[in-house]
Amino acid sequence: MVAALLALVSQAHAQGPPPALALPAFDLHDISGYWELGPDDRSVPPAVLTDVGIAKLPGQRDLELISKRYCRPLGTPAMMDAGRPLAITQGRFEVLITTPANTAHRHLLLRDKHTPIEILDPTSTGDSIAHWEGDMLVADTIGFHEKEGRMLIPGGAYRTTESHLVERYKLLKNGQVLSVTFTWTDPKVLAQPHTYEFWYHKIVGPYEQRAGIGCNPWDAERGAFIDRGFSPELKKKSDAAMVAPGTAK
Repeated sequence: MVAALLALVSQAHAQGPPPALALPAFDLHDISGYWELGPDDRSVPPAVLTDVGIAKLPGQRDLELISKRYCRPLGTPAMMDAGRPLAITQGRFEVLITTPANTAHRHLLLRDKHTPIEILDPTSTGDSIAHWEGDMLVADTIGFHEKEGRMLIPGGAYRTTESHLVERYKLLKNGQVLSVTFTWTDPKVLAQPHTYEFWYHKIVGPYEQRAGIGCNPWDAERGAFIDRGFSPELKKKSDAAMVAPGTAK
């Protein structure tokens, strides 16, 4: 019996690896599809902060935890790594990015000018325009809101109203991987441009986007679960940030 098994293993090795699966044809200028991040798909160096950026970082981290506690929308950049696949739909006038999480959608408008600053309404996802440079989609985003959205940026930075994000989207590995390179600049926070890269893997075959996991800031058990890791000082800040349903802060 052992000899027979060894013979089968030897035969399998002699035949070589199984043939590669046939992949569907793809267009280098179409990034539509469902894309997900694996555990090893983030290449993020540490950000180099200004003295002001360093001084204000602890406070920004506290605000991030309070935003988590009270279910404030993710916005950019957090929605780009929300734990669920991204749905990207490319059309004639824009590239739409959505994910089943507590966040606004992203609209990468295929035009060459931002909304005029005098009428721009800052948001958690900013004002994004995009264009193609060869086989790379380049998106340019400004107009971030001073409070809306999660503020922390991978690598240890955070965004402000002066933050500027440039993203470069490029298909790799026969269209099965979408590389997105993020570059942030901000005179208040960053001593030099901060760049990192994510690799998203395409979901091939039938896939149906699931509903997002709900978030209820008034769930006492959930609140106690999150508050468990808060310091006494942060707990006081968190309690002070609480607003009763239907009231304005």
